[in-house]
Formats: sequence, structure tokens, C-alpha cells
Amino acid sequence: MPQESLRKNPLWRAEDLGKPIPNTAHAVSMCLPRWQDVVGYEEKDPATMEKLHLGYPRFFYHPLVTAACEKYRHSEDQSLQLYTTRNAAERCAAYLWVQEPTANLSVREIGMLDVCLISFPEHLVDHAKAYWQHAGEGISSRWAENLLNGSNPLNATKEQKRILERLADFAGVPEEDIFLFPSGMAAINAAFIAARKWNMEAPTAQFAFPYGDTLKLQEKFNPHKAQFYARGDSADLDQLTANLEQQKISALFCEFPTNPLLSCVDLSKLRKLADTHQFPLIVDETLGCCINQDLREVADISAISLTKYFSGSSDVLGGALIFNSDAPLVAHLKRELRNLHEPAALHPADIIRLEKDSRDVRERVETINASALKICEFLQDHPAVESVYYPAFTDKEIYDQFRTQDGGYGGLLSFVLTDPEQHTEKVYDRLEITKGPNLGTSFSLCCPFVLIAHYDELEWAEEAGASRWLIRISVGTEPADELIARLERALALASN
Repeated sequence: MPQESLRKNPLWRAEDLGKPIPNTAHAVSMCLPRWQDVVGYEEKDPATMEKLHLGYPRFFYHPLVTAACEKYRHSEDQSLQLYTTRNAAERCAAYLWVQEPTANLSVREIGMLDVCLISFPEHLVDHAKAYWQHAGEGISSRWAENLLNGSNPLNATKEQKRILERLADFAGVPEEDIFLFPSGMAAINAAFIAARKWNMEAPTAQFAFPYGDTLKLQEKFNPHKAQFYARGDSADLDQLTANLEQQKISALFCEFPTNPLLSCVDLSKLRKLADTHQFPLIVDETLGCCINQDLREVADISAISLTKYFSGSSDVLGGALIFNSDAPLVAHLKRELRNLHEPAALHPADIIRLEKDSRDVRERVETINASALKICEFLQDHPAVESVYYPAFTDKEIYDQFRTQDGGYGGLLSFVLTDPEQHTEKVYDRLEITKGPNLGTSFSLCCPFVLIAHYDELEWAEEAGASRWLIRISVGTEPADELIARLERALALASN
């Protein structure tokens, strides 16, 4: 099993550059084993890029997706993308027409299921890629495989029902309050669209330093400039309170806890503001996977990337929105979501894989919770480590308000070394943990998150409290003592 192999034999050496994580046809990550490899990827260095054949699917067109586009290409002077439904392709077209109102665009169905092709001039390729990345509605590699081999899709009705039952059990809500999407970002984008229809003339707000694409979506897909409260602390809460007296917002987005700083915003106070000023509170709770925390008292909508802990395989994409039936705006938001939601956008083969992967999610998360806490306690006491970011130490009092009876603090942690400019690169290169973008996998996974997610805006990220030298680890199901031993060997390079 590829995941088991990565638990025992992680991809961390220079010669592992570009290998898929895991070694499967539909892997959603790739190995960037050294600090300089991450820099080479961000700067599109040819020596690095020639080694990369796939990557995280919203950032890097999967080879099967590229091949499917070529199959349907009619003209060499047009670029192509394939979307899960006509509506998704038309949303991409609308975004491209905002960039160039006279652009020659074409949207057409390709005769299989609901897949739709959009063609556009070559000079719009970067804008099209931005939509693909931020909206998360492009076809998956399994969609592409289906298009290439021409086979009839499997029936996944039973598996979809099991996924909904599983999520409903974890979240404590009826199945009809859960909507599935082809990726986590597609779910967030759907919530964004529904919330904007609540108040088309108002901006949205992002509270606390987020996963980058959530903020980028709000900045690029709304003519009204998004409000960004970078630290999400008491000062930002005061500023938000003052601003709401002057201008309404159509929604407030936040994460609980945040990625990669693992901070916990004061959801209770945000809920009071949402009730007073009538906006929905949309919380990305991917890091808790509905198991470690219960946000029904505060969130109008919870968003979850099923790609992460729910799957744990790094081999399939998926997302979900979970509604709080008692929230004041839920009737409006759910009505908009019903009009927007297209169940056929999630390919049956992806549904089948998600259902299979998630059968042991509770046991995996419980194991990961215990290991991550033990590793963080080790890092807290290590002289080479300056800062550790983890909910058990970062805003614990707030986190505990929403922690379930059997819940833990999650499997994601970040840390910064003492004298990071001198030590970080060599420690990272020596760390015997599989290295690549993604999190929530059953095998441990590491990346210099700020460097890879904000390479072109590192000063901006640092002003928001996210060091360019931050190392993020997604703890897997390996024994905690084994992972600590690997960390000790790497940290020895920073210990004089």
C-alpha cells in the first residue's frame, strides 16, 4: 500500500524530487525534498520543473487532465480547460470576460456526463489558471481518465449516501444540511457565491491569516475589496466592530484553527457581531474534520476539505459544506446553495475512493491527535526551537470551548527555529519526513508552508505574523517516538 510505504520510507532525499505523493496514478502531491527545490518550484527553475510531472491539482494540471484537454482540442491557437459542469465553465468564462470583455471564448459540452470545455486565447492562460486554482471546479484526474478511456462511470449512489451519513454523524446535523463538492475550494467558492447574493453591494471579510486561496478568492472574484484582518486578535476584533458600524459585509470567513499559525479566533464574539449586523459566519474547520470540535453554536456554515483528514490518502479531492439549521440566515443561504449545488460535479470514482478512505477516519484522527501533542511537547522543550504553533498551546482557552468530549487538538503543527536564517534550510533538508504540499494524510508530511504559499508576498505574510522560515508538519499515524527521533536527528544540526 503506497501510504504504508511512505510511513516507513518517507520521501525526503534530494533524489526524491518530483516523485508523486503517494506513488499512485491520482496522487495529489509531489515531493519537494529540499529548501532549494521549493525555491526552484516557485521561480520555475527549469532544472526543478523538468522533474515535476504532477502536483497539487489546483496548482498543477494533472497529466491525465492535460491529455483530456488535448483530446478535445480543435485549434492550436486556443487554450483549453475542462470543468465539471456547464455552470462551472460559464463562471470561468464570466471571470475571463471581466479581464478582457472582448475576448473570444467558447463554452461547449463534450457529450459525456456534464463535463464542459472552455476555450480561450493563449494570452488569457494565466487568468484561466487563476480561476482553476481559486474556484476549485476543474475536473479531477479520475474525470479525465474517464474521458480518455470512454468507459461508463460507476454508480456511486450508495457510497455517496455513506459519506453523507458519516459526516452527519460527526457533525451532529441532518444529512440534508450537507452538500458535497469536487474540492474543498469548490465548497468555499460555493459558500462565497451564496453569501454574496445575500448582499451583492458589500465586501466580504477574512478574519485572521488564512490559507491563501480563501483570501485570493475574495479579492479576485468580488468587485468590492475584501476586508482583511490579518492577525484576528482583540485589536482586529475592535477594528472589525468599528468598521461594521460604517459598512456592512456580505459574509465573514475564518478558519478554526488557522493554517499555518494554528491560532483560534474568538468565535463567540464573532457570532455576536454576525447576529447584530446580519452577516453569515463561514468557518473552515478542515483541521478538526468534524471530530475534534463542534462549531454548531457559532458557524452558519462550516467548510471542510475532504481531501485532507477525511480521506487521508493524498489520492482524491473532495469538499463539503455543513449548515447550521438554527442559524438566522440559513434559510436564505441554503436556498441559494440548492440553486447552485450540482451533485454531478463530484465524479463517481472520486466518491467511491472518498468513502473507502474515510471508513477509519475517527481512529486515524485519534491516533494523530495523540502523536501530534507528544511531538509538540518535545519541540516546546527543544533548545533549537524558538516557537511552536499548536492549538494546545496557541489560544487553548478558546479552542477548548468548542472541543468535543473525546476530541483532541489536531494533527497539524508549525514551528520556527532559533536563529532561523542560519539553521532552517539545513534542518529542513535533513528532516526524514515526506516533503510536499498537502496535509491530513495518514503518513507524516512536511513543507515550508509560508515559503511555498506566499513566495511572492513574503514580507506581507511576515507582517501578518507568518515567518518565511516556518516549517509545517502534518503528523501521520507513525509512532510518535519514531517521528521524534527523526526530528532529533535534524534538529541536531541547529544545536551547538
